[in-house]
Amino acid sequence: MKINTFDIDKRINVAYCEIPDMMEHSNLGCIGMRYLTANVRSDNRRREIFTTNLLIRDIFGDASRLNHYPNGAPYLENVTPPAPVISLSHCRDMAAIAYANEPVGIDVEEMAERIMRVRERVQSTEEQRYTGNSIVLNTIDWTAKEALFKAIPEEGVDFARDLAIDISTVKTNVLVNEFTATAFGRRYKLVSQLLDDRVLTVAFKL
Repeated sequence: MKINTFDIDKRINVAYCEIPDMMEHSNLGCIGMRYLTANVRSDNRRREIFTTNLLIRDIFGDASRLNHYPNGAPYLENVTPPAPVISLSHCRDMAAIAYANEPVGIDVEEMAERIMRVRERVQSTEEQRYTGNSIVLNTIDWTAKEALFKAIPEEGVDFARDLAIDISTVKTNVLVNEFTATAFGRRYKLVSQLLDDRVLTVAFKL
């Protein structure tokens, strides 16, 4: 399993990898982790869980464990304190993690026509003016909203009303875009990277 890594402003660390099929997992020492998916019926979900936990162990050591707060936010156990803040995401064939000493959010999504079905629900009128019919821009906006949502403490968030993405500065002819957003009066930085047919976006406070 090849793990790709990069950092942002020396503050945020990011790692991502392709999600192998179940046969490949059997060759990656997953037998000791089968308890994680004992009650999971979906093959895809099992692959996501295995890959995410392999990422965690590769980065933070074999003793590290992934757990979740009641609201679903992930955190690390058995890591030398202070344990970093982490954020997780996955799409059809990729898993990703961002970690830092501050709140951070990450989202990875496949660029597909289905993203157009949610644009009017999650984007402001101003954002829709810029994203238009571009699947790339709409996917970037969606991953920005998801990553930002994971980076903020508020719950019950209205994506269109509460999360404002400055999508006007984003270009579709570059691999990496840096732009800003505002949530509940606070400004955030977003870094979005095109990975073939996927978009990976990270959000953190300015």
